Amino acid sequence: MKVLLVTNYKEDQQNSMIRFGNLLVSGLTNYDIVASEVFPQSKMERFCRGTKFKKWAGYIDKYFFFQKKIDSLFNSNSYDLIHIIDHSNSVYLPQLSRLTKAPKITTCHDLIAIRTAHDEFPLAPQTSYSGKRLQKWIEKSLKYSDFHVCDSIQTRSDLIKRIPKSRTRSKVIHLGVEKSNAQNSDQTTSLSGNLLTKNYVLHVGSDAWYKNRKGVLKSFKFLCETDKEIIEKLVLVGPKIQTHELDAELDKWVKKNHDKICIVPNVSEYDLRSLYQNAKLLIFPSFIEGFGWPPLEAHANNCPSVTTKTGAIFEILKDSASYANPNNQKELNHLVQTSLLNTHKRRFDESLPTNDGCANKYANLYGKIIL
Repeated sequence: MKVLLVTNYKEDQQNSMIRFGNLLVSGLTNYDIVASEVFPQSKMERFCRGTKFKKWAGYIDKYFFFQKKIDSLFNSNSYDLIHIIDHSNSVYLPQLSRLTKAPKITTCHDLIAIRTAHDEFPLAPQTSYSGKRLQKWIEKSLKYSDFHVCDSIQTRSDLIKRIPKSRTRSKVIHLGVEKSNAQNSDQTTSLSGNLLTKNYVLHVGSDAWYKNRKGVLKSFKFLCETDKEIIEKLVLVGPKIQTHELDAELDKWVKKNHDKICIVPNVSEYDLRSLYQNAKLLIFPSFIEGFGWPPLEAHANNCPSVTTKTGAIFEILKDSASYANPNNQKELNHLVQTSLLNTHKRRFDESLPTNDGCANKYANLYGKIIL
């Protein structure tokens, strides 16, 4: 079986999508599948880095040059199936439908951007005019997919509301998580040894509004002010703290206590596991998620988490995590504090979806669709 995987533009630095692409590229080799990967290359963007034109140069790479690349692919190649691994790339589906009769699968990770463009979230920043046009294009193009795979029941429900016919042409396949209970002694960490010996709480994620890093910062401030001995540091794996994540009081406190907050913008898979394994607690109070990898990764590395019932988190972890209402800061603060004070060893089960299991389910789906 020859499968074309349309993966993501690397310059967008969507780490979760890069990881999912790698999961499929490596995992499908265990089956009778020849998977070819194709993605937009940086042609214009590389000349505009550090300028205000970077985003628009990226659009030219993705929506002009790459579409020409797709045309050339089918001049001398044929594929049994096309897999768009991220629904945001659905814009290529109309073109692919003209070029080939091979069935097309699209993985929908979440419809947060589409829903935000429809003004469904009061807390979200206003989507720009160009952003709304792009999300409308993505939503309209999703209808060209022959089958949709969703990361969670919640995402599938959102998809069916937008595309009713997908009810009978979609299913849920959870992404995989690597279980790792022990470090590989052959690898070395780039993290400060001093950091890994500290009592710290952890957050892993971007500065997007729905990640609710403001709630994380407020909970950490609460811990520092109510029980100075309980925790020493907050480690943020992601970008630096943005102004939209702060109010006046929190901004003043963060500046005064900046030495208590460690920001790790880029981290290897090995170092990320180290951070999970040494953390006292993962705080992940997202307002909404499509899947929600970090609490599942934390669980795989024996790190307890305080999170929310969104994405696939509760679907998979059930009672193995603690859940707060992200709109109730007092509840979140209390749950974080009690979780840290609870010295009882949390029991971690072995029912997490794995990378191999995820690849296996996609391989089985490919076979059923092309029959």
